[in-house]
Amino acid sequence: MSQLKHCGFLAVFLALLIFGGPMASAKIKMMRITPAKEKIQINHYRITDVVDERLDKSNYIGYLSTGAHNYFLRAEFHQTLREEITRFLDESTVQKGSAEAVVLHVYDYLLYEKSSFKGAEIALNTHYALFNKDGHRLLDYVITDTRNTGMFMSVNAGELLCRNLTSYLSEMDQKIDPFLAMYKSNQPIKVSYIFVKEPEQKNLLPYNPQHPLNIYHFVAKAPEQGTEPSAAECGLMINYQIRHFEGKAEAFIELLPYFDQARSWLRPGQDVKKRLAYEQTYFKISAFITNELIKELQEKSFTFNTLKPDIDALREKYVSRMKALQQEYIKETEYGDNVASMEKWSRKVAFYPASTPQ
Repeated sequence: MSQLKHCGFLAVFLALLIFGGPMASAKIKMMRITPAKEKIQINHYRITDVVDERLDKSNYIGYLSTGAHNYFLRAEFHQTLREEITRFLDESTVQKGSAEAVVLHVYDYLLYEKSSFKGAEIALNTHYALFNKDGHRLLDYVITDTRNTGMFMSVNAGELLCRNLTSYLSEMDQKIDPFLAMYKSNQPIKVSYIFVKEPEQKNLLPYNPQHPLNIYHFVAKAPEQGTEPSAAECGLMINYQIRHFEGKAEAFIELLPYFDQARSWLRPGQDVKKRLAYEQTYFKISAFITNELIKELQEKSFTFNTLKPDIDALREKYVSRMKALQQEYIKETEYGDNVASMEKWSRKVAFYPASTPQ
């Protein structure tokens, strides 16, 4: 994704690679967020609930290494992430009862070893977002915190988790008032769009005309029933974040026209070149629809109160249109057997804007 997106995708890949192999039998390090030494005073908001938005909602939060031989440990909370953060809030914060009620959503929470010139370090990738009582997004916060640890990084991990939350809660207490006021007065908000280049779901392949589909992108097994020669699962994800820049709010709409490798397949014995050409054009439909969405985004104005419903409406509009075009393409091209129709559709979706992700 753009530079606004958090770091650590390489670390995620390495962690998964390790856990899928020799790490499968590694020991587990049970973790707690160390309570703050002094109570954190929160005056301008109060957190009434915590929502785990991660793809993996298990107690797993990453990995650590320990000892001279760097023995890897799978890091897990004793409780769910929601329960652990709620416990920390109860034990370590003083929240003003009359302050604005908000809900804390957690999109990323990953602990891992990080090499640096300083020596052994642990790092924590986090993505938090506060929502108001009406379900509107107030402010996103994406950061990677690190701590120098020496050989025994597991000893210091709980302190890093504490410091991360302490810094976040304190910073939000300083920044949230203007955002609450902007919602109450329904002020306009600047909106930009960005392409997701590195999806969190690694099976999703972003559209890029410089990298067409090949046979290795079709990972799923063809169903025993049916006669379809191939199938590609393609779609369009539309999400957004609100960031704080020099006292001002800006929304970033995240666009991901994607090909789902885990749900796409080629039936054995088919003309591979023909099937790839057919499915590539099918994939281009999601990019074609994204182009239409971008045109509307460039002409549309947003306010704080209408941002969420407007984006929900745009998602419904363009995903529905994409699905309709996909079905029309399948019907008219007869799964690629109608050469004239294939050529027509190839011309129709052949272009893509200059903002194509490179």
